[in-house]
Amino acid sequence: MSTDNTLTNEIYNELYHAITHQELKPGQNLTLTMLKKQFNVSHTPIREALTRLSADGLVTYLPNKGMKVVNFGEGEIRELFQFTAELEVMALRFCTNAFTMAPLIDALESVIETEREALAKGDYDTWGAASGKFHDLFYKYSDNQFLDETAEKMGARMELMSFIYSKEGTESEIYQRHEGIYQAVKDKDYEKAADLIRAHLQFSMMYALEDYKKNN
Repeated sequence: MSTDNTLTNEIYNELYHAITHQELKPGQNLTLTMLKKQFNVSHTPIREALTRLSADGLVTYLPNKGMKVVNFGEGEIRELFQFTAELEVMALRFCTNAFTMAPLIDALESVIETEREALAKGDYDTWGAASGKFHDLFYKYSDNQFLDETAEKMGARMELMSFIYSKEGTESEIYQRHEGIYQAVKDKDYEKAADLIRAHLQFSMMYALEDYKKNN
């Protein structure tokens, strides 16, 4: 790997984390001058990192104004969660064959156990990692590359939303909703599981909208 590629990856990863964890605020300007001073590198790796972040949907280009951290409107937040819910339900339906359902159930059970143990210990970092993995499992076991590619493309924006709605005090509630989905899948009640996935994402959307209204 070339030095430029290494620098691009480092800048991309640092900016990705800063945006998804709201260290860089929605709507904040990202100028080449500012970033060149911050990272002490040439413009080239910075431009390449910004191009990748733009493809992720985390930064936007405004003519004559440059790059800004994405700032979702209320309607966009609703559409993002609604689309994600239906995408996850579709992934679940692709999982409902004998070859992928058994490993999916085992993987969900493992994640649920990790979430439960982490909450009991107050280890919210471990809980957060497991909680995010819960949703990824449906795409992993859907055995459909197009679903997987679409979910990956949506991943960065949903990671940002996840940081917004997974506030302190909501962990147990999120875990309980995950457990309900897992039990429905385990019982082969896929319609119930689909309804619970939609309800879960709707509750998460409500938390994200509350945060949006509070800060706008």
